[in-house]
Amino acid sequence: SRFLKTELRQRTRELTRFINAGKELAATLEFKKVLQVILSTSRRLVRCEDWSLLLRSEREDDLYYALAKGTSFKFVKKIRYKIGEGPSGFVAEKGLPFLFPDDSRKNQPETYWKKFYPHLEIRSLLCLPIVSKNRVIGVIQMINRTLQDRFSENDLHLLEKLVDQASLAIERSDIYQKMSDLVTTDDLTHLYNRRYLDHSLDLEMKRSRRYRFPLSLLFVDLDYFKRVNDEHGHLMGSQVLIEVANILSENLRAVDVITRYGGDEFVILLPETPLKNGGRVAERLRHAILEFKFLEKEGLSLQISASFGVSEFPAHTENKTELIHLADQAMYQSKITGRDRVSFANTPDSALSSKPSI
Repeated sequence: SRFLKTELRQRTRELTRFINAGKELAATLEFKKVLQVILSTSRRLVRCEDWSLLLRSEREDDLYYALAKGTSFKFVKKIRYKIGEGPSGFVAEKGLPFLFPDDSRKNQPETYWKKFYPHLEIRSLLCLPIVSKNRVIGVIQMINRTLQDRFSENDLHLLEKLVDQASLAIERSDIYQKMSDLVTTDDLTHLYNRRYLDHSLDLEMKRSRRYRFPLSLLFVDLDYFKRVNDEHGHLMGSQVLIEVANILSENLRAVDVITRYGGDEFVILLPETPLKNGGRVAERLRHAILEFKFLEKEGLSLQISASFGVSEFPAHTENKTELIHLADQAMYQSKITGRDRVSFANTPDSALSSKPSI
């Protein structure tokens, strides 16, 4: 009777852990979070001294430690296993679990374990594959079972159930990641979009506050862009936008965030850049656009200009929506004072003079 009660309590605990893991997996679409749930649940299901999760590299010829508990992650993150080599490499290649000790591996020499686990003394080991879309993408590795001298078949079955439960979440997270990549870039120009700008502004404003560097924001609007569409068609208009995106990319730093804000409007975030320097960057871009021959390959060779507005954080505002709005207002000031020029937020009379060309 006591044995049955103990067994029932154990099964109840296991069921509760599976239910909780299922809820956590259903609640997340982040790949790394899914991996963390797998590892944390496996630790609760099967007690051991050292547990880790290895992932297949992009080249797909070796495994690296993605998550580890029990030993120094700083040490193991340097270790990699070739596919087919060692216990984890065997699991990745064959898609089969590895259990030690068992009858087939009990005579494995000490040098074998030292080769693959120089940081540990191996008394018992359990490795099993993480499979997604019929492909091994990683390996759970559990070393030195506590409370018992070895891992059991029951331990293996429990973890296999967990990995089966997680495989759908892994596939969902992968799809979500691809969707996230799509919705942060603009299909036409391949620049970032407004969603990414919103996220980047949050991060850069935090950095700006922390390190006390200003940042500048440029609002760019092409002049008389409607004429291009009306006179040459929307396909030609789209090509102009692609060419403008290329000009901006070629004339800015890797750290600058260039976004297509909508239509023929672009917003550029310049980290660690005060207003005066932001104005210089805007002038350089204005000249680059003005001097470029648009649609030259299409036999048109158009000249197009752009109007710019510049605002600075935190000098003008500490609100991100207002920062964009102030740069937009400054750009509008450039429009009404002749186009093809740069104007600054809160200083409508400071537009840098340049004769409008269109």
